[in-house]
Parts: sequence; C-alpha cells; structure tokens
Amino acid sequence: MSESRLKLFTAILAMLGITIVSTGGLVYFESWSIFDAFWVTVISLTTTGYGDIVPQTMGGRIFLLGMLVTGVGIVAYSVGAIINILVESQISKIMEKDKMTKDIKKLENHVIVCGAGRVGSNVAYILKAEKVPYLLIERDEELVSKMREEGHLVMVGDATQDEILQDAGIQRARGIICALSEDAYNVFVVLTARAINPGLKIVARAVNPETVGKLRHAGADKVISPTQIGGHQMAMAMLKPATVELVDTLFSSRNLEIQLEEVIITEQSPLLYKEIKDIFNRQVSNVIVVAIIRGDGVLMNPHGHDIVLPGDTLVLIGSRQDLEKLETSSFK
Repeated sequence: MSESRLKLFTAILAMLGITIVSTGGLVYFESWSIFDAFWVTVISLTTTGYGDIVPQTMGGRIFLLGMLVTGVGIVAYSVGAIINILVESQISKIMEKDKMTKDIKKLENHVIVCGAGRVGSNVAYILKAEKVPYLLIERDEELVSKMREEGHLVMVGDATQDEILQDAGIQRARGIICALSEDAYNVFVVLTARAINPGLKIVARAVNPETVGKLRHAGADKVISPTQIGGHQMAMAMLKPATVELVDTLFSSRNLEIQLEEVIITEQSPLLYKEIKDIFNRQVSNVIVVAIIRGDGVLMNPHGHDIVLPGDTLVLIGSRQDLEKLETSSFK
C-alpha cells in the first residue's frame, strides 16, 4: 500500500472512530436518540452548525467541545489525504503518458496491433514471447490497464484515426495487425495504413468469411478468418490428430524444443548465392531447411546443391537454441 493510500485509510478509520465516539457520548450526556446524536455530530464536524439541536448539559457541552477540536483536525487531515491521492494520481498518469510516448518514439521496425481483445491480446503474447517489438492500440481503458499491468506497451486511442496511427509510428513499423472486433473497422484501418505507408505488411482479421475479399481489395497482404481456421482445425484434429499435434507444437509460443523460423535473403545477406549444403556449420547442423519461398512458388525440401537467390525466404526448423546459434553466428 502506498503512503498516500495508507494516510487515506487512516483518515477514514479516524473519521469513523470519532463519529461513533461523539454519537455515543451525546447519547450518554444528553439522553438523545441515536439519530439526533449522529445528526449533531455530523453538522458539528462539517462546521455546518444549524443550531436546531444543542447540548443542554455542561457535560454534553464540554464533551462536544472536545470532539469539535479533535474532529476538525481529523477532517483537515482527511481532506489533505484525498487531495494528495488525486494529485498523485494525476502526476502518475502524466508521467506514465510521457514514458509511453518516449517508448513509442524509440520503436523501430515494430508491429502495430490494433485491438487488445481476445485475438489482439493473444497476438501480443506471441510477439512478446518471440521478442519482437510491438505496440497495442486499444480504446477500452479497462483493457489498456489490464494489458499494461501484464507488461505490454499499449496506446489509448481509436486505430481507425489517422493521427493515432501516426503517433504509433506507422511510418517506422514493419507491419500492422488489424484485430478489431468489427470487419468494417478492420477494412478502414487497412485502407488508412496502406495509404500512409504503402510498403507496410498488413495482416487483417475477418470476423465474417465474406469480408475476406474486401480486406484483400483494401490492401491487406494476409487475411485470417478465425471461424474458417477453427472449423478446419477441428475437422483435421478428428481426421489427422498426429499431424495437427505436430503443427500445434511447431506454432506454439510455449514450445521451447522445436521452432519454425524465416530468413529473408537480401542483397547484403551472407547466404546469397550459396548452396544449401554450405550454409550450416556443425554448431547448427540440426537446423533443417524445410522450404525456399521464391516469388509465388515454394520449393519444398530443397536439395543440398540448390542455390540461395536474392528475395528468397528460407523456412527453417530446429530447436530454439540451434536457431539462436544460427542468428548469432551470422550464418558463417
């Protein structure tokens, strides 16, 4: 518990205590009803003082005088504690916003995830596990608070607005994932993102299968329909359970043994024009080249003498440890 909250808790207990003591004392000295004694206590501590009911006995007056002196101090302490919490909260929000703004400005080659609902949050968990820089955009402040508590970088705002995407660093981003709950919003974000950054990679969610074509026409590179994928996976789990289990293992972020990795070959890549058999040294000999994606075609299970060309994407499979060795060795 923070110091300010502890002060407020203490003030509440003190206010409750003096109210009970004062009410009980006035009932004792003045023989009033509990309500009348409570009424006089409240109007006295709040310095309202209507004067409709006043102590008649000397004991009651002396007692109430003591309660007033003590109570005014407690009320002042309570008001100060409340103001302290309000000010502290505002300062904390300002500092948190400034820190978030600085963190966003530092992002380079990151992934923007629009929506922190069921789909968006799962995307964030996977990106975090893969150590890929990312930023969530969500307008529900309750969801924002939840995701921030879990260590995610979240920006409050409407992803359909141009300025929000600009503030999210869309010009510096490697891609954007549109995971909003409504297809119309996802279409709008795709159109906006493509207009701002034509080279951006865009993956969009389609709630309704009939929206898939619209999202692709709007500029999405890849459209995912959870309904279709879920139905297909359930059918395959029944018909080919071992295959589905293998695929789940490969794509699970919790799997530490076997992972899939992609390597894009550029003009500066050390793998350029090398044969597959010459790429890997003994330290990473357990990494297998599953396929080479070349243009619109896929070369499955490439031979050792196949040459790596510019623009190729190598699909690798191996343990996380061996894949990390491959990255750190720079394929030498």
